[in-house]
Amino acid sequence: MRTVRGARLFRSATALLAAAWGAILGPAIVGGGGSVCFAQPASRRYPALGSLGPDDIIFAQQQEQLVASYAALRNHAALPDLVVYSYTARATVDLISLAARLNLPYETLATMNRLDRSRSFLAGERILVPGAPGLFAPLSPGSDLDLLMSYRDMGAGRVVSLDSGPDRTPARLLFFPGARFNPEERALFLGLLVRFPLPSALIRSGFGMRASSIARRESSSAGIELAAPLGTEVYAARDGVVSDTGVDVALGQYIVIAHEGNWSTVYGHLSARRVRLYEAVQSGMIVGNVGATGESAGPRLRFEVRGLGEAVDPAPLSPRIKEEGN
Repeated sequence: MRTVRGARLFRSATALLAAAWGAILGPAIVGGGGSVCFAQPASRRYPALGSLGPDDIIFAQQQEQLVASYAALRNHAALPDLVVYSYTARATVDLISLAARLNLPYETLATMNRLDRSRSFLAGERILVPGAPGLFAPLSPGSDLDLLMSYRDMGAGRVVSLDSGPDRTPARLLFFPGARFNPEERALFLGLLVRFPLPSALIRSGFGMRASSIARRESSSAGIELAAPLGTEVYAARDGVVSDTGVDVALGQYIVIAHEGNWSTVYGHLSARRVRLYEAVQSGMIVGNVGATGESAGPRLRFEVRGLGEAVDPAPLSPRIKEEGN
């Protein structure tokens, strides 16, 4: 009897708390296919999770809504309105651990907070936490992961407007209830694929046999040639260590970055190298600038991917390469 009475009191308290938050926050939920924007100050936009423990009433409310959302997805029923919470990390915590503590897929937490790769949240960092599982894809793709997710059926998503950017500016996202990363999205997020090494470019020649305008003969290319303005910044395609640098007759100024699993990437025709030999680099870090050194018909980046020392076509490993080639 006490247990039943306690549960009723808890639900009543939760309902009263939700009503109070509703009065404070205004329309802080998203339901059906609509979108929502917030007019209140950033610190009051989302109910704040505290200890993530049994003494945290807001956390209990979020978990109750999450249970209802999982049940609706299992039964193919209408999903409850999406309520968004915030959590300020008390100490550095990795994405996977925090997602498990919140009973959410890591993809949900990552995409709502616009992460394009797995990383830890730092102490003091504010994290948005939904009351339902799923994926959040921006309507205007920015990262390689955004672009890959844009190939999904957009009609299956619900439009959500959140202040999810680093500067808390509004971002319009598509919410796909219950969705998880597909194998290609997961591989890119976990760093198993390669990112596009330039902000944008035109593919002047692809992988394999090609006609050389300089040597005036057909030759086999171990990489692709990307045309971009002279001086364009070149990004590391994956985390790794600079294993070789130098000047080659064909490649001109070049950099080789070694990655986990006996993979490596090569960046040639550079006008400048921005990293040193044996320097550790992160995916997206600037490593050089586009040039016309070596056997180049103009400002180019020669980009190669090697697995176990063998040249590999980079196109299947990077969604942007196919996109830029169209």
